[in-house]
Amino acid sequence: MTQAATPQTPARATQATGSLTAKDIVLLAVFGVITFIVMMAVAMVCSFSTDMVWWTHAIGSIPAGIVWTYLMARVPKRGAAFIAGAVMAILGFVMGMAWTGPVGILAGSALCELVMIAGKRAKWTIPVGFAVLIVCWWFGQLALILFAGQAYVDMIVEMGMTAEYGQGLVNWVYSPAFPICAVVTFAAACLGGVLGLKIFKKHFAKIAA
Repeated sequence: MTQAATPQTPARATQATGSLTAKDIVLLAVFGVITFIVMMAVAMVCSFSTDMVWWTHAIGSIPAGIVWTYLMARVPKRGAAFIAGAVMAILGFVMGMAWTGPVGILAGSALCELVMIAGKRAKWTIPVGFAVLIVCWWFGQLALILFAGQAYVDMIVEMGMTAEYGQGLVNWVYSPAFPICAVVTFAAACLGGVLGLKIFKKHFAKIAA
């Protein structure tokens, strides 16, 4: 039994720490797109209300966290989180997201990667790293309001929405709900990652074998 188990250990280490292959990059791109689509689908629903729009990331991160966890388990290599996040940042930019959003996604993916490296890619680093990514994404999208202040309302009107809607977004950012939403968003993203780990263990364990 000991002799049979010994040769497998280096193989697993190579899988976790080896260089990314072309197949890995394709998987990262595809599932990065899927993660982004899940978040955007939730955003479309939540955007109808100024009271709900900034909770988009908390709600969307639960199903998106399952997708992300599968991806990180499927490609357990250094750089995987950053590349997948970069794909999402590019998509956001191409789709017309305000520049602070893609910057938040990119910064979050870099921090996610650092969390996973510091934790030696232990299982807990997947949900925690994902939560860091989502909070940075969330903050990036509302940072424009913090920078622009009341001028943001004029930007909203130019985009074809009402001044009341824009003012509602500004008022929300400066309300007590702001720090509460940050904490809830982090917790919800962790929950999504934990659910992903449970689902992965039950249905996809053979992939890591």
